[in-house]
Amino acid sequence: MNQIADLYVEWRGARDPQRETVIFLHDGLGAVGSWQDMPERIAAATGTNALVYDRRGYGRSAPRDSFPYGFIDQEVPVLLALLEHLKLPRAHLVGHSDGGSISLVFAAQHPARVGVVVTEAAHVFVEPETRAGIAGLLAAQAAGNTPRWLAKLHGARADALLAAWAGGWLSEAHGHWNIARYCADIRGPLLAIQGEHDDFGTLAQVEAIVSRAPRAERWVVPGCGHTPHAEAPDAFFERVSAFINAHAGQGAPHK
Repeated sequence: MNQIADLYVEWRGARDPQRETVIFLHDGLGAVGSWQDMPERIAAATGTNALVYDRRGYGRSAPRDSFPYGFIDQEVPVLLALLEHLKLPRAHLVGHSDGGSISLVFAAQHPARVGVVVTEAAHVFVEPETRAGIAGLLAAQAAGNTPRWLAKLHGARADALLAAWAGGWLSEAHGHWNIARYCADIRGPLLAIQGEHDDFGTLAQVEAIVSRAPRAERWVVPGCGHTPHAEAPDAFFERVSAFINAHAGQGAPHK
């Protein structure tokens, strides 16, 4: 099976084969448009290429009907197949929410293929706050108030996507999901970001990451919720660009 045949992939700006690539992984209800112009800005500041893609079920990629247990972990081989297809020996990863979780598992399982990792509001285990936030989205949908941005990103599939993704997150099986153990295997530079007022997870998430990953730094963004790259875009751009510039040549140490 071709893991990437039905994915929508987009280079932001011209691709220079002499430059490294930063791959941006969107959140659980996001798509390539969720990043706005952040990929281009970071690429210009770091001398890299910027790549975004819609995961299966999102945006302009092929649809999906459900998010079964392990759906986050199951994105890791898809990302690996994408790297192989694009002939990228390694990439830097910037992931938001579910995309951050995917980045963590990928970096732990494929350290030679990853340079810098930046996570924004990544989940490593399931908290009541996360479930409550998702349940709130479902309640709004039931009341006919599906967020406008959801339809803008996903078109006619927006309501079905929200229902399917929320069903996965709120399932009994997913309540036992936990990837914190993987963080100890991430040997490269890692910046873990979370908004001070994230309503989809507590700061226990970022603490679980930085307490295990040996080269991790934390950045708790004052006054921000779940999406610092949109709520504090200039600060996010400056901090992430500086981190990539400082550590881009320092991937996981060779064993």
